[in-house]
Amino acid sequence: MHAILIAEADDHTLRARGDELLLDGHDVYVASTRRHAIIRLAETRPDALVLGRLDTPAASLSLLRTLRAAQISGADSWLPVLAIGADSDHGAARFYQAGADIALPSTASPLLIKGALDALAARIEGEQRRRLLRSGRLTVDCDARVASIDGRRVALTRLEFDLLQTLARNPHRAVSKSELVSEVWGYDPASTGVGRTIDSHASRLRQKLRAAGSDDLVQTIRGVGYRLSR
Repeated sequence: MHAILIAEADDHTLRARGDELLLDGHDVYVASTRRHAIIRLAETRPDALVLGRLDTPAASLSLLRTLRAAQISGADSWLPVLAIGADSDHGAARFYQAGADIALPSTASPLLIKGALDALAARIEGEQRRRLLRSGRLTVDCDARVASIDGRRVALTRLEFDLLQTLARNPHRAVSKSELVSEVWGYDPASTGVGRTIDSHASRLRQKLRAAGSDDLVQTIRGVGYRLSR
């Protein structure tokens, strides 16, 4: 594992855990609130989450349940999670029921945390986690190159899938036509221009998604490009 997100409300604990993981050679991202952690999970797509105490114990469990329910757009719902704060059998059971892979007490030493992260890394070593992008009812399986609405597969051409995948990687952000020309078609927009091909592909993509039961998922942002909504 290389990129670790630490979610912890206590500044001292956050810095201490971050320093230890940096010394172990990890890239470290931090979040001190549930809302900030949701943003970080979507933006940084870490290799593991170290989940401590957020605003309240309930907030930590709520974040974990939201992640496992695939309700954080752009985040990997199968992300390995090490929960810290299981100070009783009852607390540990709640973390495991919510979807934690490993639950440790608040007094866990840096050495024990490192060992737990190493165990998670060993468990997934040699297994490439499927890259899934989710936004509301839409799931985009980047490895299988399959898009589905509520589990129903949507038949897309190569360029339609690439267009949807690019939008899904930037949930709720308007992606310019120049970006799409570069990312999807592989052209230099400064040399080739934007043209109307993006509009025609976006129109067909929107029709197919609508036929699958998802209205207005691909939105046109006039003068800019397109955006994926929930």
